Amino acid sequence: MTKYRLPVLAGLFCLLLMGFAVTSYGAVRFDVIPSPTEVINTGRSEVLGSVNLIVRGSGNVSGTSAGGHAQIGLLFTNPAIQIDNTTSSGIKIFFTENFCTAQPTIVVVQNIDINGKCTGSMTIDLAPGAVLDDTVDFIRVEGIRGRVDASGVGLTPGTDFYVDLQSINDPTANTFNPDRVRVAKSFDGMNVAIQPATLLLCFPTLGTYAADPGYYIRITEAFARAFVDDDAADDGAPGLEDRVDSGMDTACASGVGPAFLGSPRNPTEFLVYMEQIPASVSGINWGGPYYDQQGTGSTLSLVSATFSATAGVATALYRYDTPNQTGSSDITVEWYQLKPYVVLKQNATQTGTVMVGVTLAPSVSEASGCAAPSNSTLGRPRFLLMYESDAIALGNPPSDPLKPYATITRCNCFLLFTYVTSDAGFDTGLAVANTTGDVEVFGTSHAPDQFGKITFYFYDKTAGYVGQYTTAADTLVGRSYVNVLSAILPLVTPSPLASFSGYIIAQTQFQFCHAFAFIADTGFASIAHGYLANVIPDPSIIGIRWPSDAGWPIGLPLGESLNN
Repeated sequence: MTKYRLPVLAGLFCLLLMGFAVTSYGAVRFDVIPSPTEVINTGRSEVLGSVNLIVRGSGNVSGTSAGGHAQIGLLFTNPAIQIDNTTSSGIKIFFTENFCTAQPTIVVVQNIDINGKCTGSMTIDLAPGAVLDDTVDFIRVEGIRGRVDASGVGLTPGTDFYVDLQSINDPTANTFNPDRVRVAKSFDGMNVAIQPATLLLCFPTLGTYAADPGYYIRITEAFARAFVDDDAADDGAPGLEDRVDSGMDTACASGVGPAFLGSPRNPTEFLVYMEQIPASVSGINWGGPYYDQQGTGSTLSLVSATFSATAGVATALYRYDTPNQTGSSDITVEWYQLKPYVVLKQNATQTGTVMVGVTLAPSVSEASGCAAPSNSTLGRPRFLLMYESDAIALGNPPSDPLKPYATITRCNCFLLFTYVTSDAGFDTGLAVANTTGDVEVFGTSHAPDQFGKITFYFYDKTAGYVGQYTTAADTLVGRSYVNVLSAILPLVTPSPLASFSGYIIAQTQFQFCHAFAFIADTGFASIAHGYLANVIPDPSIIGIRWPSDAGWPIGLPLGESLNN
């Protein structure tokens, strides 16, 4: 019996050594499961999807083949995208309890130049010796913010972003299936529609309009999860209504999280920009809060506003707030109708068109270089300054052209002189009255005082439109312009007229105009004909009805609706 004991013991000793050898060499196999998300194409700090490393197979032990620390690299290189934040500003790693021995830690977060592209890079360190169970164990990385707009191609809506995984210091220490996964797709963040209106400098009693002139700025989410509140319900703590990270509660990391996903510093904001504001405007009444028209309870509230009469520029910054981000706002395409009022000065005469556009904010200029991930002082989220003004996404960038918001025009009155002549021994006398000085008659109900020039448009009986003439001086309140046609014709542009027979439309820069014409032979020795000019209602107030409006419900006839 003893002659067999030594070989048996030797065999057992070899098996024991083999057992020690298996546990002393590290190798972990991971199935890589992405959780891709949507990001805004102009975002400079958008939260990318999480990366999940799920342990698969038997015999998984952390560490290198030599028993040292193993490291996992994440490269955001397809296409290259910079990382914007750090582990102190939103990036979190979570893991199951069996990983406690390995102490998974994010040791490097950086942006590096790879083949001329600024690429986000992250390194996870795993200590040796953690024996892992493929039925429960995983590592998850969350809260990584990417500079989507700085990636170049990411500015094109519909771009997919991927992360590559690598076993850094020992090719056999960690293996991945697959080793490249998608983490995000970029989309346009919003659509902006501008409904313009014409404002008349003729009712300045309040400096603004008691009746809504009908203009607005409509802001619509391009996808349901585009607009984000930094703290839904403003309760100061992450809850079911917020976007939160996974959190972790293990023996080695008790009570970690959940926290606000990606550590936002501000909600989505909107910068409304107006320019070319004429001197007749004294300011902009921005208004708000404006409520989501889909009923989620979310609002756009005014944060700050500026107005420069010298530069003719105004801005307003609105912030997005929602009572329930995940349960309501994230499943609804929200839209808002902003109605900032243009406040007009009294007795102003300057005309012009206010132009407007909207960009997501906080806004930043175009990125350059390969900046390191930021600390907590920068806005998150923040966006490339890019104005939108079109209801249909046009593949922004570039910015949409700013669109008209308020066209400010002088008070007008239109007169039709049905027939005038200065030909064949006849001449026509014209008298236009400015009746906005009738306070003696109507008292406090009198017409607002207005004054201005008169432009006469000439339509020849055979040739049609042949030119125009604008009076050199204003017709003052309670006064009349009186002249004869023969004295006006040499002043017609583009070419003076020697004679004329046809009709004239006169446009006055004041309301409540009335006129009389009389035709006589040369020298006015005898009167041939006299008549009152027809008043044409200002089309900027009542609009023009086209033949397609034949069924207009109030039953008025088509055309100008001449009246006196």
